[in-house]
Amino acid sequence: MPSLFLQTYRLLVVAVLVLMAACSRPDDTIQEIKQKLEIFKVKPNMATLEDLDKSFDKIQAQIDAMQAKGDTVQADLYKRQAFTLRYEYRSVRREFIRWSNEQLQKKPERDLD
Repeated sequence: MPSLFLQTYRLLVVAVLVLMAACSRPDDTIQEIKQKLEIFKVKPNMATLEDLDKSFDKIQAQIDAMQAKGDTVQADLYKRQAFTLRYEYRSVRREFIRWSNEQLQKKPERDLD
C-alpha cells in the first residue's frame, strides 16, 4: 500500500501537468515549435535553440497530462507530431553545431606575444 506521501506526490505531479497543459493547447505548442524551427533554420542562434528546448519540454508535459487523463488517442497523435519535429530539430541543430565548429576552426589564432 503506497504511503500517504507517495499518493500526495503523485497527485501533485498530475495537478502540475494538468495546469501546464491547460495554459495552452497542444496544437498551439506544435505550431509554436514549427515557427521557432523555421526561425532557427533562417537565423540560427542559442536563444532560439533554448526556446525550442523549452517548447519540447512543454509539449511533453501536455502529452503526459493527456495520458494521465486517459486521452491516449490524442496523446499518441501529439506524440507522433512531436517526434517528427524533434527529429527535424536534432538534424538542424547538428548542422548548426557543425557550422559553429567550422567557424571556430577558420578563425586565426592570435599570438599573445
